[in-house]
Parts: sequence; structure tokens; C-alpha cells
Amino acid sequence: MSALRVSPVEVTRQSAIFAVEEMRATHTWRTYLFGWLLRLILQTTFFSLAAGYFGTRVTKQYALVGNAIVLGCLESMIVVLMMAGERATGTLPLLATAPTSHVPIYLGRGLHWMASGMLSSTVALVVLPPLLGVPLPWPRAAVALPLIPLVCVTSYCYGCVLGAVGLRHMGIIWLLLNLGYLPIMAFCGVNVPVSFWPWPLRAIAEIMPVTHGLMAVRAVLAGSSAPAVLGDVGLEAAVGIGWLCLACFALSRIVRRGIAAGTLEFGN
Repeated sequence: MSALRVSPVEVTRQSAIFAVEEMRATHTWRTYLFGWLLRLILQTTFFSLAAGYFGTRVTKQYALVGNAIVLGCLESMIVVLMMAGERATGTLPLLATAPTSHVPIYLGRGLHWMASGMLSSTVALVVLPPLLGVPLPWPRAAVALPLIPLVCVTSYCYGCVLGAVGLRHMGIIWLLLNLGYLPIMAFCGVNVPVSFWPWPLRAIAEIMPVTHGLMAVRAVLAGSSAPAVLGDVGLEAAVGIGWLCLACFALSRIVRRGIAAGTLEFGN
């Protein structure tokens, strides 16, 4: 049996290949650029213009940056649907009996959406500010671009936790996705500062993805010192590691219990 074991490196490689093929099956370059990506750009534009209408130019830029960055979170969290799809199509038992740990297999189910989220956030942050009259301080703003993958990875780990719950409760996967994403939009500094909310909501925001990564982006744009930026980066990374550990635990527990009870077949 040990000869049949597949290394984590090979699992990662196969997951990447599968992610590329699944994205190609989902979109052509036309539907992606003029359908999906355009829709996300318009969403960011809407929130930015609304903030500018009710506030000032600073408010408009604040909302634009927040909504551009959170696009990566939105797409990364589609992993909730991807993971649940394994049970809906009846392939979950096959993956659970694969000659390797099932955890990295499930964790790789939405890599293509995480990559798409990185692209969407980058395009929005680069293209929209000059078009909407709130240009960013280039070239300093370029330092903020590498922070987008960090936010996407952290959001992806968070989404994997929700996806694990969705494997157990198939009937609420859309509820999990929406109730998982909307609090980030509301409380994690996307449109209003985290400090605006009462302390219980601020405490929740501290352990959510996006919060500290977005603070780091805003700190870069404001010209803050490197220690201040790196502090937020470290906190965002710590949040991501926490959600990743919880996702691994949840996936292992749910699949083990499903195998023992014989309930890994088609969900409902």
C-alpha cells in the first residue's frame, strides 16, 4: 500500500493542472474579460461612486481601494461551492479513498478562483483610480500589489473552512458563501474603518481575512513606515494560518466521520 502513496508535491501539481482545465471549461477569454471581470469592475465602480456621492474625494478613494482588494476575497471564497460540488456529483468517496491524504486534494479545489481573484483585484486597483479621478501615489502604490495574493490566500483558507461545513450540510452552501462574505464587506474596513463599529464587531473583524491585509495596503498608500506595514502583514498571515489549520482539522474530521457512518455519497 505504501508504494501507492502520492507525494504532496504531485497532488499540488495535479491540482494546478486540474484548476487550469476547469477554468478553461468555465470561461473563454471573451466571457472572462467581458462577462466575469467586467462585472467585478462595475461592482467596484458602483461602490466607489456611491461613496463619492455621499462623501468626499477621500471617501471615494477609500471605498475604491477597499472594494478593489475585496474582489480577491470574493473570488477566493468560491472554493465553498467547488468543495461542495465533490459531494453533489458523487466523487467525494473516490477522493476520500485516493492513495494520499484527502486534505490537500480538497484544499486545491478552488485554486483557479483564487488566481482569478488576484488578477481581478490587481486590475481594479491599477485601472479604476485614474478613471474615477482618485489616482494612487505611484510608484509607491506598486508596493501594495504583492499584498493582494496574501489577502487572497487568507480568504481562500477561510473559504475552505466554510467549504468543509458545506460538505456536511449541502443544503446551506449558498448561505455559507453569502453569510461568510457579506460580514467581510461590512465590518472589515472595506467601506468604513473597522474603528467605526462597536468593540464586539471589531473583535470579530480582527480574526477575519482581509482586515489586516487591507490595512497594510492602505498603510502603503499613505506612506507609512515599513514596521507599521509589516505588522499588518504579519497579522494577516497569522489569521490565514489559523483558518488553514481549522480547515485541515474540519476536513479530516468531517470525512473521517462520513467514512465511518457511510454518508459520503451524494449530498442533498
